[in-house]
Amino acid sequence: QLVKRSFATTAHSDGTEADYLNELRGKETFIPELSLVAEDAEGSIVGQIVLYATVIATNDGPVTSLVLSPISVRPDRFRQGIARAMMDRAFQIAREMGYTAVFLCGESETYHGLGFCASWMFGIFHKDDPRAGWCMAKELIPGALEGIRGTIEIV
Repeated sequence: QLVKRSFATTAHSDGTEADYLNELRGKETFIPELSLVAEDAEGSIVGQIVLYATVIATNDGPVTSLVLSPISVRPDRFRQGIARAMMDRAFQIAREMGYTAVFLCGESETYHGLGFCASWMFGIFHKDDPRAGWCMAKELIPGALEGIRGTIEIV
């Protein structure tokens, strides 16, 4: 319900985000430790975030990384820093687990301010659209993507 309400007012929503997340939770790429919720003072869930495993296909073999799935925040809690706080916490846990970078599909205007840039700038290209500005990456460890060249598939 949270996911559907969160994306109901989003211009680029196709209405399938909740189904996507439910399906994701059943895949072997799902990482329970990187599926987090935010709660308010009363214990109500006001946001959720999921990072899941993926691979960058390179000439030297696959490189494990993460994908940030759609973030959901309850509409009455938009613009209160909840999404940023969830990302900060999820990225901290990911670093502690040994992950070094995160990819996503999203609006560049939204994610540039959060440290993401087009993945092709690192030499990592979306499998179906090599110059996709909406396929974005963020290094969790500075320099983590240096020397890695390849493709990534994100739905």
